[in-house]
Amino acid sequence: MTARVRQVEIKQLRYFKRVADAGSVSRAAAALSVAQPAVSRQIANLEEALGTPLFFRNGRGVKLTEAGKQLYAHTSEILEAVRHAEQNVRDTVGVAKGTLLIGSTPTVIRYLAPPLLRRVAKTHPELDLEFTEGFSGYVNEWLSNGLLDVAILHDATRTQHFLTEPLLREELVFAVADGTAERTTAPITLTDAANHGLVLPRRSHGLRLMVERAAAQARLTLVVRSEVDSIEAIKSMVREDHAATILPRGAVTPEDGLMVRPISEPMLWRTLILATSSQRPVSQTTRAVIQELKAVVRELADEELWPGAERYSERGPVFTPKTAVAAGADRTPPADPSQRLA
Repeated sequence: MTARVRQVEIKQLRYFKRVADAGSVSRAAAALSVAQPAVSRQIANLEEALGTPLFFRNGRGVKLTEAGKQLYAHTSEILEAVRHAEQNVRDTVGVAKGTLLIGSTPTVIRYLAPPLLRRVAKTHPELDLEFTEGFSGYVNEWLSNGLLDVAILHDATRTQHFLTEPLLREELVFAVADGTAERTTAPITLTDAANHGLVLPRRSHGLRLMVERAAAQARLTLVVRSEVDSIEAIKSMVREDHAATILPRGAVTPEDGLMVRPISEPMLWRTLILATSSQRPVSQTTRAVIQELKAVVRELADEELWPGAERYSERGPVFTPKTAVAAGADRTPPADPSQRLA
């Protein structure tokens, strides 16, 4: 009797990538909203089809074997090609359907994702949105590598690889532990803030670059105590070690146990920018979601549901144009309408 030869299926690759990224079958199943046995079965079928184990299993989760690493190197490209092929076909019939990937920072996703998901569920019920969060440096890289359809970045450098459009601006504030001896919410100058032991992200991320450029423009040197690439970890260190930080106002909630002070002389703002890749056409589905996203941003800003955020069109001058560019602050939109996102 001839043995049946199994073939690799797209679903198996999707599940494989999720498990590899999560480092755990259970976490991947939760992210996929699928029962854990179903994920395990797809991975087992994939391993059988390829004739080799793809993961090492242990009590803490899973790790890729050498064969798994080889497959993973091709999986993103394969899934991206399949997803765009599906989207192109759907665009020909004018149906917003499929999965669209949006990446941004944790603060942005906290405020934007819930209302955008609700809005898209009503206007485009056959479309699924997936959000991926990380510091702007990571999100920039994901968009460059074709892993996202839309990115929401801060103070992105406009290059030939991105089409960008400013959405709103966020105020940056100084934050210390709520139990600090100096209990005041009065504004603090950038000079005084720079002299505190600050906990900030690494230099590869937009928030750090924004703060450092503003300090350099004011001829200040930041006293950086620690570098941490996690907003929650930064807040935890500030709270427990009585350090200080500079964050978007919307990143600090009453439950964080932090005291916030506005920064003056100068005030610090960073621009929230919508970006897509210029290396491939923007699909009709992506354009439809962009329109919904813009509407949500307007509502959040107008109804003051996003602390410290203002619509970009309502911005006032904070730096001179030369200073603004040096500090990574507001940039003017592209003059060519074809470079704007409809």
